[in-house]
Amino acid sequence: MLWAGLLSALAVGGCTTGDDPGPPVPVDPAVIYAQMCARCHGADGRGDPEIRKTLPTVRDFHDPEFLARATNDSIARTIMAGKGQMPAFGTALSVPKIQELSGYVHRLGRAHGGP
Repeated sequence: MLWAGLLSALAVGGCTTGDDPGPPVPVDPAVIYAQMCARCHGADGRGDPEIRKTLPTVRDFHDPEFLARATNDSIARTIMAGKGQMPAFGTALSVPKIQELSGYVHRLGRAHGGP
């Protein structure tokens, strides 16, 4: 009887199981970019100058050739799977976060004089 009362109280009190994802949280791609991308790509998307000394292939998101061929989908695929020395983030970020981040990267490249 004690267990029945406890379970009833938990159900009424809103207790959830461990697999409940909780309420949705808005995605802020600028925060994700700052945490996961800016170290190599720089805050402005041009590539961190110190990192570029040892990794000259770090993508400059303002590069006109990159902007001409990059799509949100292609950027998302690269974020998910990685490319060259860039690690894959497909296991660290959810698909919605990757989609928001890819749009942010695209907009970042077009900001400040990009095509």
